[in-house]
Amino acid sequence: MSRFPALAVCLATGLSWACALFSGPGSAIASDAYIRTDNNETGQGVLRQRGDECLVITPLHVVDDALQIEVTLADKHRYPAELIESFPGDLSVLRIAAADSIPCKAGTYYANIPLDTLLAAEKSGELRTMLADGSIRIVPVNIVGYDQFRTIHILPQDAATPLAKGESGSPLYIAGRFAGMLLSVANNVGNVVRSDALAQTVALFFEDRARRAPSAAVPKKSEMPAAEKALHKEMAGKEQEFSGIVAKSAAVEHTIKLEGNSPVRLSFIPTGDTEQFNLEILDSARRIVYQNKNRPLSGTDAARIPFTPPRNDVYSLFIIGTKGEGKYAFTVTPITTNARLRSQANTLHLGGGAAQGLIAQGAVAEYGVALEENSPVRLVLPASEDRLRYSLDIVDVAGRSVYRDAARVHSVGDPAAIAFTPPKTGRYTIRLKGVEGEGAYGLQLLPIASNAQLRGEANVLTIGGAQAEGSIAQGAVAEYRLQLEALQAVRFYFSGAGDSGKYTIEIVDSAGGPVYLNPTRRYDGAESFVLPFAAPKTDVYTLRLTGTDGECRYAVGIRQGVRKD
Repeated sequence: MSRFPALAVCLATGLSWACALFSGPGSAIASDAYIRTDNNETGQGVLRQRGDECLVITPLHVVDDALQIEVTLADKHRYPAELIESFPGDLSVLRIAAADSIPCKAGTYYANIPLDTLLAAEKSGELRTMLADGSIRIVPVNIVGYDQFRTIHILPQDAATPLAKGESGSPLYIAGRFAGMLLSVANNVGNVVRSDALAQTVALFFEDRARRAPSAAVPKKSEMPAAEKALHKEMAGKEQEFSGIVAKSAAVEHTIKLEGNSPVRLSFIPTGDTEQFNLEILDSARRIVYQNKNRPLSGTDAARIPFTPPRNDVYSLFIIGTKGEGKYAFTVTPITTNARLRSQANTLHLGGGAAQGLIAQGAVAEYGVALEENSPVRLVLPASEDRLRYSLDIVDVAGRSVYRDAARVHSVGDPAAIAFTPPKTGRYTIRLKGVEGEGAYGLQLLPIASNAQLRGEANVLTIGGAQAEGSIAQGAVAEYRLQLEALQAVRFYFSGAGDSGKYTIEIVDSAGGPVYLNPTRRYDGAESFVLPFAAPKTDVYTLRLTGTDGECRYAVGIRQGVRKD
């Protein structure tokens, strides 16, 4: 048996014209790759070197809806592959997941040949397709039309041998030279993208990355925040690159698979061209999930855009030209993952160390914590230099929001300390949602006071005795009991500690009935004041402080009598 599968085919069929193709050593005999997807789509691909890896160029429609892609090479070895780039005109690039390097035909497909001269002289060629078993199908074709920019039209010479499903991506050879790639078939006429047009379409993507202008928007490793440094190693190698040419009123589509709540960074790299364009991102249902609304993007400027996919999906990235014409290029880099943002291990401990992470616009980070009723805590949010704004919410086990200022937006440029009092004992979820930008955050939970301190059995005031001291926060209640005789006049002395938190004061009798209440009056931790009170009856009364805003320290004592001027 011949070591060339295609040669065995031509010998068995007696096709002398096909056998002549293998007379010289090293001749390209067919497509480089047979492609099969998990939705039973099949096609062909050709290899091209980029840096130190060998990539596959194939029609986009073969792989764009696939979740799994398998590539079979000429040596019959099979490898998984992933879509890493798409281009206008139904072209895409795959990366092969192989342990060892895949050899490429250096320059075989992309040599600069006088294609117009070749097309003017030759009216026939061969379409060469790799089959699933590694054998080769060669279809003689006639050139029935072409233009000078992009397309060659072919028709099988034998009407009984139609162009078949699975041949998309097959190379067209004219006089033994690679002339183009089959993209589609209509009425048995094949639409082939010219080899020079194909090379031009993917040229920017296959440029040596070392020659590109560095993006001013991407920080150096030394400038990365601590949380980003921790993720850098995990995210290494997961960057995807896209490029193309866009003109005014034209739209170029790229597709990419993304995971819900796993934010990515789109870094636009200056190409030197002066075109302007906008970015739209659509989900698979063609709903717009992102638009750049601030200002147009440009080939002369670097830009950094965070985007958080709302769900697992295949997204379409549309580059829409608004002015001029030129090249664009951008990378899509993972910022963090949903597994990190919502991990079961994301637990805070009262008084423990700070949690740290990365978040971006639209992403949600969640941390669980066990808290006790009427035991206020302080959420400490340290500052950083990142451009990040986010909102904070706290929900109970039923998913109900229990934090009053959930609509407030925080900036990591400003440190914050937020007081919160759990309405009941149980487990809560602290939820951070990115509102704008991206960056590192920190979150620490510190105790303010415990329910035992605020409502303990030892909380008793005696006339002329020592002051009671404590701390109160929004939503918390502190209570102090005191014995008074009927019509006994006393004065409560409150001393402020300079804090900005606020609280109300109420006095109730032993049955819980209010005997003093001023619901519109709010006292703050900076005030020192005197509150007179006369008991309506002999009873055990309760002085009740209820936090209404922030947190503050207080001190209160009680004395007999009324003030004498």
